[in-house]
Amino acid sequence: MAKQVLIAGLDIGSNQVCCVAGARDEEARIVKILGAACVPCSDGIKAGAVINIQEAALAIARAFEDTEKAAGAQTAYVVASLRGGFIEAKNSRGVANINHANREITEETVANALDSAKKIIKLDSEHVILQIVPREFILNQQKGIQNPIGMEGTFIEVDVHALVAVASNVANISKAMESVGIKCDEKVYGYLAASDILVTKEEKELGCLAVDFGGLTTGLVYYADGIVRYSSELQVGSDYITRDIMHKLRASFAVSREIKEMYGAVFASKDMKSAEFEYRGADGRSSKKYDRAQLVEIIQPRIEQILFAIEDIMKRSPSGAQFLSGGIVLTGGGSLLEGVPEAFEKYFGCSVRIGIPNPEKVVGPHEIVSNPSYTAAIGAVSSTLSVSYSSYVPRSSSPGVVSKIIKWFDETF
Repeated sequence: MAKQVLIAGLDIGSNQVCCVAGARDEEARIVKILGAACVPCSDGIKAGAVINIQEAALAIARAFEDTEKAAGAQTAYVVASLRGGFIEAKNSRGVANINHANREITEETVANALDSAKKIIKLDSEHVILQIVPREFILNQQKGIQNPIGMEGTFIEVDVHALVAVASNVANISKAMESVGIKCDEKVYGYLAASDILVTKEEKELGCLAVDFGGLTTGLVYYADGIVRYSSELQVGSDYITRDIMHKLRASFAVSREIKEMYGAVFASKDMKSAEFEYRGADGRSSKKYDRAQLVEIIQPRIEQILFAIEDIMKRSPSGAQFLSGGIVLTGGGSLLEGVPEAFEKYFGCSVRIGIPNPEKVVGPHEIVSNPSYTAAIGAVSSTLSVSYSSYVPRSSSPGVVSKIIKWFDETF
């Protein structure tokens, strides 16, 4: 039996770095998650972008070390999951002639069609293509083909969803990784990676919106007829609710976040009318009281703003007016706030559920697989099911190298 290759998915989030390690089960066509870790990094990462390369590198190193310890082995292949305002989605179409005598479509034919689609996308020196996602192939005008390899024809087209990123932002993430001895083998768009393991095939066919309600951003991926139609990102997330609470209650950000998670809700209930909670003021010493029903009044306007912004993006999308027969699938830390699924259901008038990775694609410890913080990293690992690893070997660094790098960073900065 061939030795399993440990794959790492590294998610550069709103203000933290999450890492997940897993291995492919080739026979079952799934990935088995073996370990994971999340490291806060508000001083190094903001909305998916590096704002301090030393702090970002330190968080990446710690996340990798903790993940590999949990998995009990070193990773051999690393996929970075990126998101942020520096990434923009574009659609394109490429073509390729089939010149073989037997007119059979090969991997080379598909690669030529994808290269053609890439060349059509206009890029300046400040932008790079982060990822190309084939949506469908058209063979001799026959649409809806997902995998044309082995078929016959004379002319093939490919419709793609391309993610274009600011080159410097991508380079800074790569530099942060490389500075701690971690080579990035592949980069994917985090929202696509997450939605692919959350949304079912049936939901994609019917028309479904995946919403990643994160800390500083909210990612959107819309599917219809089985393919991704568009993806977008709002520069607002659940941390904005925390800030609203912080300013209104005059408490620290950490205390406000704790209040939101423990007592926050989108809708007021009967038992909230006289329910009060205590919290520490901004000075860290004084004790104050606040009513839960009044807390709802702080939270509701921000939720309404986010819902309106999502609807506005949907209306302005290339697909026009949307049909959400497949409903909405929620993930991200913000989705755990009491009443959020109900608010989406009421606003959009469709079914809403909290997303859980598809067990036909991902298996692993419940505390990892069911945790929204790890979804994008798990999606990055799962995205490698179509990649060949015959040429990859475990990273050459010894088990103590990352620890030494962390110690050096702590002493130097």
